[in-house]
Amino acid sequence: MADLKSNLAALHSLEQLALGRSALHRVNARAKLLATAVYVLCVASLGRYELFRLAPFLFYPVLAIAVSGIPLGMLFRRAAVALPFCLCAGVAGIFFDREPLFTLCGLEISGGLVSLLTLTIRATLSVSAVLILVALTPFASITSELRRLHLPALFVELLEMLYRYAGVLAEEAEAMTTAFRLRSNGAKLGVTAFGAFAGQLLLRSADRAERIHRAMQCRLYGCANPKPGTQHWTAKDASFLLLVAGSSLAFRAFDLTKFLERLP
Repeated sequence: MADLKSNLAALHSLEQLALGRSALHRVNARAKLLATAVYVLCVASLGRYELFRLAPFLFYPVLAIAVSGIPLGMLFRRAAVALPFCLCAGVAGIFFDREPLFTLCGLEISGGLVSLLTLTIRATLSVSAVLILVALTPFASITSELRRLHLPALFVELLEMLYRYAGVLAEEAEAMTTAFRLRSNGAKLGVTAFGAFAGQLLLRSADRAERIHRAMQCRLYGCANPKPGTQHWTAKDASFLLLVAGSSLAFRAFDLTKFLERLP
């Protein structure tokens, strides 16, 4: 139950951070959304061996964390969720791609190891950029801007449902876990009872989802409601987009490591 409570607290902590009043919090949601999209695309498009070219892309996350006051530990814990997937995807390259690329302190660094490190850092930077976006912008503003950018309405609605219903599902699981421990004198949920627990959770979640759907219909959800208002675009918003997106494109187009090697 403690794990479920901590997960629920972690789920809502980013929303609480989005209510901050820093300079980045006041930037137009569309500017932050477009800047994040360009940043992630530039990071993800780098090659498997371009490890050192990722160094300049630390500029945006470090600056955003310093200006907005986002807790570094909380951001790292959430970004670390993607690390196991990176390890599973890239660990095989260590055994199959053994050709040395360079020597570091007398040790030969193979292409497989460089590929694994590049994949891990790319994933960490990309996830961190998305988490920074969510921590700086209310989720309703993000989905509103996605609609204004003419993304498919079904995609935006599914994103909203997934984001909101994750908390509902966690709350149902917490209530069922509490009831199970009260009826079993504090015993933990074992493997034998997990099947019945998961089935009941599915039924309870489906029933609650139906009630939520009816409540949304009573509030005229999806009945051609006018689009919510948005912030006015200012010169500061354009400057932010130009700085983040422009620097990301520059880092992607030009290899700064080769430029530094030519310096005397």
